Amino acid sequence: MGRKGKDALSGIHDGFPIFLGYFTTALAFGLLTRNSGFRFAEGVMVSLTNFAGSGQFLMMNLYNAGSFLFEIALSVFFINSRYIFMAASLSQRLRDRKSILGRIMCGFGTTDEVFAVSSFKGQELSYSYMAGLIFTSYAGWVSGTALGYVAGTFLPDVVQKAAVITVYAMFASLLGSETRKHMKALFVAAFSALSNTLLILVIGLGTGVSFLISLILATLFGAFIYTDKEAGLE
Repeated sequence: MGRKGKDALSGIHDGFPIFLGYFTTALAFGLLTRNSGFRFAEGVMVSLTNFAGSGQFLMMNLYNAGSFLFEIALSVFFINSRYIFMAASLSQRLRDRKSILGRIMCGFGTTDEVFAVSSFKGQELSYSYMAGLIFTSYAGWVSGTALGYVAGTFLPDVVQKAAVITVYAMFASLLGSETRKHMKALFVAAFSALSNTLLILVIGLGTGVSFLISLILATLFGAFIYTDKEAGLE
């Protein structure tokens, strides 16, 4: 087996734990798309074209809340904008930076977990390795979405609702993990929740607009209270 083959197998090996994590989370997303009135092809297409867990769950929640398409698109763009910086950082470690198709693949496939695994690799990254890592993770997300949608046709309602709740548990665990590093994360989350609540209940803004404004306000608030060292800029 040549070097490219070994690199690809290494990427598949490193991507398998991500596959398992994405698959289980995507089951809940597949159920959510079905319960939102999407057809099977439409639900799977969302995961095929986006590959962004938090952004996709946000999209569906805003869609179910009756938000306008522009509000949904802008909100998802902002919450996924971190991937631009991750992909830019990752591109500096690629073995061949001249391949346009290879860089597009890495840009599309850069998620939080893919970025974390590739960052700890400690060597130059080949496109073969990145292909194995990305497409293994991608397969978990897309197949999980498809199976979750199909499962919604025979699972009892109580089980479906329990599965969707796991999404909120996932976000709670992420917040808890970040809070253990810096308590300031809890203040940012509370500020965002309070802003969103006031914008909806007091000012009367729509869900999409209020989320977008509270997202920007929370980002500015976080930038104000975090030091460069705490934010990982030093």
